[in-house]
Amino acid sequence: MMKHIVLLTHGHLCEGFASALQVISGSDNPLTLLCMEAQDSPDTMHSRVHQVLERFPAADPVILMTDIPVGSTTQIAIPFLEDYANLYIVTGLNLGLLLEVALNPMEDDVSTILREAVEASRQTLLFINDQLDSNEE
Repeated sequence: MMKHIVLLTHGHLCEGFASALQVISGSDNPLTLLCMEAQDSPDTMHSRVHQVLERFPAADPVILMTDIPVGSTTQIAIPFLEDYANLYIVTGLNLGLLLEVALNPMEDDVSTILREAVEASRQTLLFINDQLDSNEE
């Protein structure tokens, strides 16, 4: 069983995440990138996502990561949960979250690991000005 990570983002954001991941991890992490362009209709993107998901063995976990929780990328991804038992959708993509997911071998319960990764990512969202102000007190 091998995990598969699909990044579905607006524009070429996913390409930037893939590049940064490679720089930080120092290794090639197999990611599938889906860039949603302004001219892409929801039907076009639905078809592209479907084609990607069909490539993976049904028993393998597929982690589909999107950029905006209520955005069109996430809305396109959600219906696939009905047909793919090992599909996990995580939204609010940031580099810390991607690192957590990409570098974890996912040998235990995938849902638990992803919940922990999301929580760890939440903890890294900081307004540095406030952090500096509280350190001065």
